[in-house]
Amino acid sequence: MGSAPTPYRELAETLDALPLLLREARRARGLSARAVAAELGMSFSTVTRIEDGADCVLSSASAVLRWLDQTETPS
Repeated sequence: MGSAPTPYRELAETLDALPLLLREARRARGLSARAVAAELGMSFSTVTRIEDGADCVLSSASAVLRWLDQTETPS
């Protein structure tokens, strides 16, 4: 008997996918990692570490999720 995913499981899955989500969104928006770092107010090395799947602090993950939630600019 399968149960519906909990909000906690969904959040964990989103956090697990964060490196790929960030990289794909950055590329789709035509931005460099340096440009995204500037928009997020964090260092270039932090953005590249997140994209590489390294652990990041909660405040960085929250900032990335908020950035991902912004309306994409038209191409």
